[in-house]
Amino acid sequence: MNITTNFSVSGITCEACLKLIKRRVGVIAGVKDINVSLSGNASVIADRTIEIIEITKALEGTDYKVN
Repeated sequence: MNITTNFSVSGITCEACLKLIKRRVGVIAGVKDINVSLSGNASVIADRTIEIIEITKALEGTDYKVN
């Protein structure tokens, strides 16, 4: 079963930002796919519920903030 978690990210300014976010969030256990747009809308598809705190921790040390 796939579970989708929607969230928003601030601080995105370019395609490189999207790649970094995808790489950081993509290593969370259970994540199958992540979609992020330049507008900051994002979703994670996983085989379990992904908590927002996990996403926040994955982005620590970057200029991106989960809203």
